[in-house]
Amino acid sequence: MLKLILKRLVDLIPTLLVVATTVFIITRLIPGDPAAVLLGPQASPDEIAKMRETLGLNEPMYLQYFDFLGSLLQGDLGTSLGYHQPVLSLILERFPNTLLLSVCALAIALLIGIPAGIISATKQYSVWDYTVMILSLVGVSMPIFWLGVMLVLYFSVHLGWLPATGMGSMTEGLGSVVTHLVLPSIALSTIPMATFARITRSSMLEVIKQDYIKTARAKGLREFFVVWKHALKNAMTPLLTVMGMQISSMLGGAVLTETIFSWPGMGRLVVDAIENRDFVVVQGTVLFIAVIFVLINLLVDILYTVVNPRVNLSKKGEG
Repeated sequence: MLKLILKRLVDLIPTLLVVATTVFIITRLIPGDPAAVLLGPQASPDEIAKMRETLGLNEPMYLQYFDFLGSLLQGDLGTSLGYHQPVLSLILERFPNTLLLSVCALAIALLIGIPAGIISATKQYSVWDYTVMILSLVGVSMPIFWLGVMLVLYFSVHLGWLPATGMGSMTEGLGSVVTHLVLPSIALSTIPMATFARITRSSMLEVIKQDYIKTARAKGLREFFVVWKHALKNAMTPLLTVMGMQISSMLGGAVLTETIFSWPGMGRLVVDAIENRDFVVVQGTVLFIAVIFVLINLLVDILYTVVNPRVNLSKKGEG
């Protein structure tokens, strides 16, 4: 176990190097001059040139790249051009909001997706099975930006039940935060929910055909315990893999969700940074998400041993 963890942490270095290089190149290709955007349309050419010199944008690209890598090695993600604050402090300020949204969306996806997949598998070829599969296909195919707009139009504009934008505030009570959280959580949970239902169904169909499940039933165990205790535990391994990928995707998918609902998280921070040509914030946020992605995958590998001790993590890590 320790060997796997150390190996994954070492593998993190080339992964982050590739991500950092890719992000550095892409952010430099964003149209527009950051100095001109910062100073505004009233700025003179001399003021823009002076600002470019201050920001180091006149240096050759390779020197900017090495300065960027040198700062990363010291744990410095740079200073925002627009906020004039360290990028890391901006990310840590917004990350709890994104984490709250992602956890709520994941809870909805798990509480609905897994039971739907289990019931669909145990009632194969029934009306329930076909309904779950059709809804799962629709859920996977539905764009978040379209669903988010439809939710706002119906529940906020038409019915007036829920707020359309913002996060609410604890000073207004817990209800304010919860009501603001409902629509973005539903929008963000749709694709993971449909994915969990499909994977759970597929995995359960394989498990419930195994001999030990037939033996458990022959012993007279109640169907509830056969399905939820014995079958589900052995069907969890592929679900864990998908779960890790979906959690990471939520952090990236939150960009669209947070933009639609004006949720003050990392996704909204990235969008604002792109609009303001604040490439330093874009670089730091993408790198932060990349680190989270790798750490989540490492956690999923460790959970394999809890769910299925027969999994050989050392070999899996080498693969």
